[in-house]
Amino acid sequence: MNAYNIRSDKKYWEEKLAAFLHDPPDKVLALRGHEERGKMLQESLYLPSPDEILISQADQVASGLDRTFLPDRQAGGYVDFSKNPIITHPTGENAHLQMGPVSSGNFADLQQLIEADINGLPQKDRISYLFSLFHYFRHVLPYRLRASSLWGLGWRWGKLPADSRMPDHSIWQHCALVSALYSCFSTSPERKAGLMVFSITPVQDFIARSRKLRDYWSASLILSWLTAEGMGAVIKRYGSDHILYPSPVGQPLIEEMLDRLCGFEKWRGRYSVEARAATVPNKFVFLLPFGEAEEAARQIEQEIKNRWNGLAQRVKELIKKQCFKDVPSDCLKAFDEIFDRQVDHFWILQWASVPVLDEDLLQKAKDYIPEKIVEKAQKLLRKARECQLPYSDSERSEKFFFPLSHDLVQRALAAQKLSPRDQRASEGGTKCQLHPDHEILRFSCVECNRQMCYFTNRPPDKNPRPSEDPCWKLIREKWRKTEFKETERLSAIGIIKRLVYKAAAEDHPLTPFFKEAEGFPSTTEIAAKDWLDRAQLDIEDQGLTRKQVAEWLHRQEASPREDPEIEELSKDIAKRVREVVEKRASVRDEPKVVDRYYAILLMDGDRMGRMLSGGFAARWRDVLHPELLSRIENGKVAEQFSKCFWPLFLDEKRTLSPGVHAAISGALAEFSLYTVPYIVQRYGGHLIYAGGDDICAVFPVSTALQAAREIAWAYNWAFVRRGERRTILRRGGDEESSGTIVQEIKDTSIMQDDDQLLTHLGPGDGISISGGLLIVHHKWPLRASISRAHTLLDIAKDSGRAALALEFQRRAGERRTFVAGWEDKVWDERVWDAFEAVTAFLMDQQISSSLVYKLAELKPAFYVLQQEDLIRLIAHQILRSDSKEARKDEEEVARKLAVLLKGHRAKGEEEKFNSDILIIANFIAEVRRRKRNEGRTVA
Repeated sequence: MNAYNIRSDKKYWEEKLAAFLHDPPDKVLALRGHEERGKMLQESLYLPSPDEILISQADQVASGLDRTFLPDRQAGGYVDFSKNPIITHPTGENAHLQMGPVSSGNFADLQQLIEADINGLPQKDRISYLFSLFHYFRHVLPYRLRASSLWGLGWRWGKLPADSRMPDHSIWQHCALVSALYSCFSTSPERKAGLMVFSITPVQDFIARSRKLRDYWSASLILSWLTAEGMGAVIKRYGSDHILYPSPVGQPLIEEMLDRLCGFEKWRGRYSVEARAATVPNKFVFLLPFGEAEEAARQIEQEIKNRWNGLAQRVKELIKKQCFKDVPSDCLKAFDEIFDRQVDHFWILQWASVPVLDEDLLQKAKDYIPEKIVEKAQKLLRKARECQLPYSDSERSEKFFFPLSHDLVQRALAAQKLSPRDQRASEGGTKCQLHPDHEILRFSCVECNRQMCYFTNRPPDKNPRPSEDPCWKLIREKWRKTEFKETERLSAIGIIKRLVYKAAAEDHPLTPFFKEAEGFPSTTEIAAKDWLDRAQLDIEDQGLTRKQVAEWLHRQEASPREDPEIEELSKDIAKRVREVVEKRASVRDEPKVVDRYYAILLMDGDRMGRMLSGGFAARWRDVLHPELLSRIENGKVAEQFSKCFWPLFLDEKRTLSPGVHAAISGALAEFSLYTVPYIVQRYGGHLIYAGGDDICAVFPVSTALQAAREIAWAYNWAFVRRGERRTILRRGGDEESSGTIVQEIKDTSIMQDDDQLLTHLGPGDGISISGGLLIVHHKWPLRASISRAHTLLDIAKDSGRAALALEFQRRAGERRTFVAGWEDKVWDERVWDAFEAVTAFLMDQQISSSLVYKLAELKPAFYVLQQEDLIRLIAHQILRSDSKEARKDEEEVARKLAVLLKGHRAKGEEEKFNSDILIIANFIAEVRRRKRNEGRTVA
């Protein structure tokens, strides 16, 4: 290994790059001559020819089941993509997209663009150059082609398919899989590939044990970064093409690493850190040469430990430099010992690896895999052989059993988690307030042999009060009380989360994320956001910051002795804040109780393990090019396809292949990297993490439910446009860019050349995401709030998935909970649509708030009355309520209210009366009414 620990094997990187270039990027635009064009690229880079047998085998396995099933040109299967440029969706049901006019151009222009780019790459040594060159083609070239709009293709470059007959995954994903498999076959003594899954835990024990919202966010970033560093070890040893999940392309932490290693900084436009949130999950899956699992795992473990220890030492040195400059070394012995011990033994790193299964290995492993999955794969293989399809008797039968390999390796990891390898020893002493299984950091007072304490000139206090603890007194003296409360004492893990944004503020991969850490909002700021927005000009007129105003609001409900939580306030600042509040009160917009609540949203994809084992919505007919599908159904391809094989499988769910796995990984990455941050920001929230299908964000109450619903819808989008929102200026008629937009598209008519085409998981049964949404008081302990939000997420999943569990928890502890599916209907009306309608009625005071409570008395009638009778009864209650005037649409309002009363989804129950949703709607209506109607900023 060299200075960067990049694999020191020139032949390995040369052959890998040659394998990647076996197909040129424009293959689908001009199938004839594509092999020659691939060789032209290889020769222009002076690359040796890869082993033809291995490249063919890698190509077959990467194509997976597709190549086995599809008729070739001689069998009538050729589709001219340039004349009918349609891409299909790999997992969604009945989803395809017409790409618009496409055509190939002068190949020399493409070569010229590549040559100009790579001439600017640093050439320290041949190994580093080859490493950079390979990752240029994998990570930079798709962006460069899209940005340059070569041949007028623009955004189309990113999604050009590998095969026009089944255009459901891109040429870039296919070439990466071929190069990864080729490297596995060529370097493994058994000529086999293996599959490894690697995980870092604990997750919630690390991130959820947080007092401040910034701790929670920082901890999520640390965990995401450590996973990225583990993936980095794989990249340096094998190449980023080996990582199947999560997709490394576009991940800021991975791309920043490649910038540093390869000199790609000038192309930073290919990725964005705008979201400044964790987007890498805590585990990853990759291909490796069979037989190298132990060695690869050791290298990954060492990389993660080194990076974690390096970050921890930054924090420790920051504390010692800033706080303990004059502390004798013998006083610091306990501090150092406790800090290093806790850092060294915190993370549990686990992995499992299996060979990619072929027919022989399947017989040995079938007892560990669900019989249903085994039978599905064997049925395909048997029929393919019966119909004498090409490649069905290939020695590389791995392509038939990839979903089984993935299922097996995930089961192996799950079994390990039942008996973790590393068990932390219990610690004595005073316990950390965030991590109660850890001892607090302290000086060596307990072991001190001095007659007089260095700090107090009195006999050493073996058990000082928190406010008198010399270690923490010095820490608090350096950093303001908003960082550490008077009684707060933490372990190494707790203080790392608290101070990492300071320690990693310069020259660290997390530096770009922590640029605005000082301004990360508190729960009070999130809760009061709508009011602070309305008061913004008044705040600025007084020379104040939002944090100062938020601290004043926080202090209104705090005890006089309580430490400041957000910002320390002088008497002068407090006086100016009061003037702002009084000015707002003059327009009837003083802060109220509803401005003290915020929302925590947790979301998680349903049945993701099943999907990654092949349980998605797309049928085989959905992923075939419509032209080929028509030929098969009309008998215009060879009979072995049209009459023997495909009639049995066209309407069955398609099977997972390596290419589809890569497409799913890419879809999850694009969803979490671009769409989720866009929606969260648009609704005024702050994203904590979005690791694939796992999401956490905080919102003001007014927008939280709308954001949750939109994220759930977006999860099922098939094709998505990411580009600039453009408006036409009236004067001069010039086009003006006004911010990024992410939107679902059904056709490409609105796509601009410099846009980006994304894919998500698509529509269909079994593709869904569930959520837990907690509305809670800003002073409720964050750890307890996060725990409750997780419980709500579990409730949503236990109730049947594809659902949201919504809860309003008052400060006194009273809970109102409601669960309904995103698409659940009562009397053909969506429950959540009815909720929005009722909320709108309450906002406009078209129905009385008191009615909400009266309806709770209808529970006995709910179980006996028929639909129309129930609606009439509710309408009668509306007329009796204290509404200012009777309305003509009482029955419409009554119907919406009845839908909500009947819409609660309870586990194991068909129907359950629940009036809690009306209480929640009333509260949200009050918040939204204030946001819409109450006083404007005073000039």
